[in-house]
Amino acid sequence: MKERKGACFALVALIFLLIVSVGGVAPVEACYGPQITAEIDKTEVYINETVTITGQICPAEPNVTVRVTFTRPDYTWIDRWVETDPETGEFSVTQELDMVGYWNIFPIRGHICDRLYANVTDPNDPLAPLPMPELPAYKPNISLVTVAAISISVGVVAVTTTRKNKTRNISSLRLLVQIGFIFILFFGMFIDHRVVPVPAEQITPHEYLILTDVFGVSMPDGFPIPLLGCYYPCGKIATCALWELQTYIYPFWETGRGWGVDYVSSGAMRLAVVFGSVILLSVLLGKFFCGWLCPFGLYQDLISRFRKALKIEYRAFSDRFNERFHQLGYVILALLIILSVIFGSQALFGTQLVSGTEKGGFIYNYFAAPFCQVCPMKPLCVLLQTSVGLMRPEWLTEATTGDFYQLGFYLTSLNLFVLGLVTVAAFFYRRVWCRLCPLGALIALFNRFQPFKRFSGIRLEKVEEKCTKCGVCKRVCPTQVTEVYEAKGGDVTTSNCLLCLRCVEMCPYEEALNLKVAGKTVLKSRNWLE
Repeated sequence: MKERKGACFALVALIFLLIVSVGGVAPVEACYGPQITAEIDKTEVYINETVTITGQICPAEPNVTVRVTFTRPDYTWIDRWVETDPETGEFSVTQELDMVGYWNIFPIRGHICDRLYANVTDPNDPLAPLPMPELPAYKPNISLVTVAAISISVGVVAVTTTRKNKTRNISSLRLLVQIGFIFILFFGMFIDHRVVPVPAEQITPHEYLILTDVFGVSMPDGFPIPLLGCYYPCGKIATCALWELQTYIYPFWETGRGWGVDYVSSGAMRLAVVFGSVILLSVLLGKFFCGWLCPFGLYQDLISRFRKALKIEYRAFSDRFNERFHQLGYVILALLIILSVIFGSQALFGTQLVSGTEKGGFIYNYFAAPFCQVCPMKPLCVLLQTSVGLMRPEWLTEATTGDFYQLGFYLTSLNLFVLGLVTVAAFFYRRVWCRLCPLGALIALFNRFQPFKRFSGIRLEKVEEKCTKCGVCKRVCPTQVTEVYEAKGGDVTTSNCLLCLRCVEMCPYEEALNLKVAGKTVLKSRNWLE
């Protein structure tokens, strides 16, 4: 009943937010600067044909020269310098493409650039082999390997030294799994990027993505998983489902050029893969992703361990506030979808509802993937990767198209503020972010509500006859779930339960709580008082 009331509350809030979003967005000027945008007249070209690049800088200034770099498939390049119109900022340049293969084209102004491409073929020799440049060899990232070895060693020690403490066995195992999964999720980080001397950007393999083709649907951003496996850092093997959910509505609903990739499948097909994957994984594992695999969950757990080391007591919300606080996740989830639909209205419905959503506009540059602009995982990931040498420090600020206080691609003051706020809150309130995480809400929709609930692969069940209502399960729950305590028996897994199994670990009554996977009991509470 509580979950249904929460869903109704979220629905009412969503309708209000939709009205506010549509009615309250004021037009913005097209030129807010600094920026550079460009287009190419054609992307499929025969060898020795010409292409024309047209673009605009913002703000327009007199005596400004733009560098347009045409990077050949063998990573050699042609630089063209063109002066912009002092009043409009517009520029144009034509170039002959003299090599078969994939060309990257960069219109560059200072550290800001746009990225175009052209695919060049030879009609007289369509089977001609593509140029295969010699690239620098891979090398292991020693800093990261050292960090991984130390981290996993700490987890192993935690597991082995706490085996005698029956109330910490599961928590220690969970810590080891959490640490290990981070290095699985970002497996590509162990191999340092090859430094290829090309202008504007390094054209290097950044990812080791799995399942980039799902039943014939091209997924160049990687397979979507329901945890905060951030899109922005390098070296990941999969991508956060929320990022794909937002960007495949806007700005990448249509096929064509994305952020460094080409979309050959439609946005509708890619979204079908996202929802299909999330539904399947949520039904099978539910919020096991949140309790055992999510990197940001580990970050909050480490903060809690630090607080315990300082012998500072945690704080708790009132039951009423905590219940409503959990509902914010559904509101945030709906809001990010609503905003993405509004911003992508031109591609979706043929009508632009908000100015600045065109390529190069304010919304396009600053609010594409709106949740990612406030997600606390994004700055944490890129800062950690910079610390081990996987990302250049200047990428964190210079890759933005505007000032540091504005939203941008990698890191901004708003991102840091949200991360700082969540970090402080997580110090006093256990797993505070997990209580309002929209990705957790997305998992809950497909795991704990009908008709999906009956197919859940993981369940926490309670035996009424063995429960004495001691209240331990309620006190140790990091997200203050009360249903395990209040329910008489049966399946007590709720939409707010992270399946961290702390309640099973601390319950002092034999088999009062049981974890079942596919109907089989794999873990049960033990009488640790004897």
